[in-house]
Amino acid sequence: MRPLPMRPLPVSLAVSLAMALAALLLAGFASAQIIHLEPETIDFGNMKQNQSRDIQVIVTNKGGGQLRIGDVKADCGCTVPTLDRNTLLPGESTVININFNSKKFVGNVFKKVTILSNDPDNPEIIFPISANVQAALLVDPPSRRLGFQRAPMGTSYSRTAIFTATEAPQLEIQAKKSRRGLFQVEVENNYEGDPRKAALHVTVPKTMKAGRQRDNVRVRTNLPEEEFVDIDLSAWPLQALMVSQDKINFRFKKDLTTSIHVTPAEQGTKFNITEVTCDLPEIDIQVEVAAPNKKTVIHLSGTAIDKDSPR
Repeated sequence: MRPLPMRPLPVSLAVSLAMALAALLLAGFASAQIIHLEPETIDFGNMKQNQSRDIQVIVTNKGGGQLRIGDVKADCGCTVPTLDRNTLLPGESTVININFNSKKFVGNVFKKVTILSNDPDNPEIIFPISANVQAALLVDPPSRRLGFQRAPMGTSYSRTAIFTATEAPQLEIQAKKSRRGLFQVEVENNYEGDPRKAALHVTVPKTMKAGRQRDNVRVRTNLPEEEFVDIDLSAWPLQALMVSQDKINFRFKKDLTTSIHVTPAEQGTKFNITEVTCDLPEIDIQVEVAAPNKKTVIHLSGTAIDKDSPR
């Protein structure tokens, strides 16, 4: 049986089908959900530190489908968004309550809230938030930490934190000592002849022990907005020679095989290990100069003390 021949559609019918398909596509797009925010951004303007502001963002479904808001999240703990409803029919609206706290920020601050939805054209919307935070007290360094570079033990060196009042005509600070007493502190009000400035001079004393040392100093001010300021302190005095192991324990082991590495704290330090002794005759000691004035290795090997030994 011969197949029927394929005949082209009349031009008018083809055009009608194309128009119908386009109309279906347009109807599909028109029925899709569309998310709309009012306002689309917020600038809180000038704010003081630790000040809180609130705003309501109106979310409206301007499309024909059901709008589902999947998540509303902020990029910082200073911003807290709360969504009333996560499902909107066409034409319905809901509210996102946003609380912003300026905390200890200084200057221009930029944060954002991200809104995720099933809007096919805008599945992720960024809601920008900005503010200019004005501090009653500026501290330099802004981190409120004074860290000292590593230096040989027995060296005394200092750093200074500068305090500046932005509104008060006069600033006064007080600080007697660091909490652990590891650092020496001295206050200088009217710093550089400016009554709005004060300085905290912190010194690492020559007597500070080797190794990492951490402390804190609490500074009292005459400003009611920030009565106390805590400055973290850290230093690391170095012995002239550094030892990789300062303790060796071979308890519960029959044999001992280990090594101690001795290196200078600073390049250019000349040293020579003249003698190494141990009060255990079972331990054999070998000294190896791996690199003159750079690295010496002390090799230890031997056996454990017998449990019945009177020692």
